[in-house]
Amino acid sequence: MAKSYRWKGRLRRATGRGLLAGATLLSAAGTVRAQGTVQLYGIIDDALTFATNEGGHRAWAQTSGVGQSDRWGLRGIEPLGNGWQAVFKLENGFTLNDGRFSQGGLEFGRQAFVGLASNRFGTLTLGRQYDFMSTNLTQFAAGTLTPSVFGFHLGDLDRLGAERLDNSVRYVTPSLAGLQLGALYSFGGRPGNFVANSAVAFGATYSHGAFSAGAAYVGIHNFTSAFGIGATVLGAPLVGTASQGLLARPVVFDKLSVAGAGAGYQWGPAFLHGVFTLVDFRQGSASASLRTAEGGVRYSMTFALALSGSYAYSKLGQAHWNQFVAGIDYSLSKRTDIYCNGVLLRASSGVRAQLFTLPASSSNSQTVVSLGVRHLF
Repeated sequence: MAKSYRWKGRLRRATGRGLLAGATLLSAAGTVRAQGTVQLYGIIDDALTFATNEGGHRAWAQTSGVGQSDRWGLRGIEPLGNGWQAVFKLENGFTLNDGRFSQGGLEFGRQAFVGLASNRFGTLTLGRQYDFMSTNLTQFAAGTLTPSVFGFHLGDLDRLGAERLDNSVRYVTPSLAGLQLGALYSFGGRPGNFVANSAVAFGATYSHGAFSAGAAYVGIHNFTSAFGIGATVLGAPLVGTASQGLLARPVVFDKLSVAGAGAGYQWGPAFLHGVFTLVDFRQGSASASLRTAEGGVRYSMTFALALSGSYAYSKLGQAHWNQFVAGIDYSLSKRTDIYCNGVLLRASSGVRAQLFTLPASSSNSQTVVSLGVRHLF
């Protein structure tokens, strides 16, 4: 009986120690999990729009994503120790008025990537990501500052309106005295041809006090142009008459090269900004270049009220375009604002005006006015 009693006592003591150790491990595991964060975020934006000419007719529409494209996403960070973090982002684009997916129906068509980040060594990510034309230059463009998606340049061929690359590996250095550099490679994935459908990109940003600047380059092999610009490029008519300004049949170029530089200066309540982009099309031995120069100002009347205006000039061969953008933005809170803006595009004779995402005009002039509300969460 004594031996049985001693055995049962030892068992109770061992069980108690095991439960205590298990509780300690669970508590530690809970602490580790608590260090990582996952955030749900998004933008809901909708506007009433009026266009003076879409295929020869005036058009009234309720358009989602005029100020900023509608989206929701998940982003996460997990500390790994020694200054390293695991990072990821999954971002879905949608159209508010009909609930459909954007970006061709992709579930996470805006962004989808995972990677590692370090304050000392920089950030390396893999997936579907933006190239540096949008991340480094869009903050100096009227389409972002007005805000109006119609304020971006012809067909967004210079990629300031946030275009993505699939199968990409992207590296960005840490900030070095205000300077940050980046490089990206997108794998084409075609068997037996390493170059086909591939892309390469480089970028740099610099900021010091009230001054900020950025530069970027991207070269894309077998580029597919889906949006119209109202003109012909290397014999291909890029005139979009379908909804959202899409071409009836997308045009594939052997290579598209885009380069640009932009800068901004915060002068009291006024933010002065400018950007220049060069788009080069190549088809066989032929090439054509689209150049765009833009300048403007965003002026904060009060903490809540801002006015903006800009002018852009584009030239492609003998064709040229003048684009004027003006807007007013009023913040109801830190997360909700209302806006009203207008965009006028006037093309040279013989060219059909076509603002980004709109069907082509029947003439060389097109104007759109928008009144909308935007909410961030």
